[in-house]
Amino acid sequence: MNRAFAAVAFGFILCGAAPLDALDRFAGTWQSQGTFVDTAYSSAGSASGTTTCAWSGDHMFMICQQVATLNGKRDDDVAIYSYDDSSNAYRFYNVHATQVTSSVITVNGNTVVYPFTFVDKGKSVTIRTLNIWDNPKFYTWRTVYSTDGGTTWTLMANGTSRRVS
Repeated sequence: MNRAFAAVAFGFILCGAAPLDALDRFAGTWQSQGTFVDTAYSSAGSASGTTTCAWSGDHMFMICQQVATLNGKRDDDVAIYSYDDSSNAYRFYNVHATQVTSSVITVNGNTVVYPFTFVDKGKSVTIRTLNIWDNPKFYTWRTVYSTDGGTTWTLMANGTSRRVS
């Protein structure tokens, strides 16, 4: 099967499903790798990790445990995905031992976008990670930031993730 057909077929499968079912794409165990570059908000280095995701017993939350190595340091977290019917929004929660972050993410066809905004020295900074699925078992990711409201984006990191089970 060629890649273009597989991507289109994958998109049609997701379009016909209930919104919560679009999170099925995360189920399983994923091996990831990537490279960070020096920017105002990132340091150059490598990243690798294993993420294992499964539905909660009531099929309301996709729960993912991640064991990552960033520049030689272990960085574990838990991610929780959900869909809020009342506001038609996908919600993402990332739990580290020292902090919890959350955002409304965009799930659109073969792309998932995670935006985070904060203020640095009086300037609004938006960081977003884009996961773009080539097929149900492989996606590329990249993290970028903007300090001008999204007119220009600077690459912070990029890599790939492959489902291994």
